[in-house]
Amino acid sequence: MTAYSKASVTGGPAGERPGPLGRLLAWVFSTGLGTGLVPRGQGTLASAVFVGLWVLLVPRETWVELAVAVLLNLLSVPLSSLGERLWGPDPGRVTIDEFAGQSIALIALPREPLLLLAAFILFRLFDVFKLPVVRRRVETLPGGWGVTLDDTIAGLLARVLLVPLILLLA
Repeated sequence: MTAYSKASVTGGPAGERPGPLGRLLAWVFSTGLGTGLVPRGQGTLASAVFVGLWVLLVPRETWVELAVAVLLNLLSVPLSSLGERLWGPDPGRVTIDEFAGQSIALIALPREPLLLLAAFILFRLFDVFKLPVVRRRVETLPGGWGVTLDDTIAGLLARVLLVPLILLLA
């Protein structure tokens, strides 16, 4: 590494392929526990798997759910960047961002099947059909930020639309 090379979040120079530990992290975590390795529908599969993991593993305490969502969103940035270093810009294999965004839609959501399905569908719709400002300004951010933040915004938008549904069903 030269004196002017910028170090990446995984220790090596930006743009350099990660070492063995970085590749392992990418294959396990950047791919959303392997959901990004399927040939088609990686984002949808990742979101569906994550909803199941959320219901099974995350305690029904708002502060824990919020902590999990914040942690996933923070970890998604370097893990997405790591995936981009291996597979190119915003690769379909990187699905940790789906975990991160879907988690926001699920915070403090009653674990009723209809609401979980609505959170899943709304998140996927906002993730696939991005608002033009998200596509132009957010998705193009470098270093894993664009990969993560477009899903973070999709999760926030889904969450906002879930509030009236929650109140209607309460």
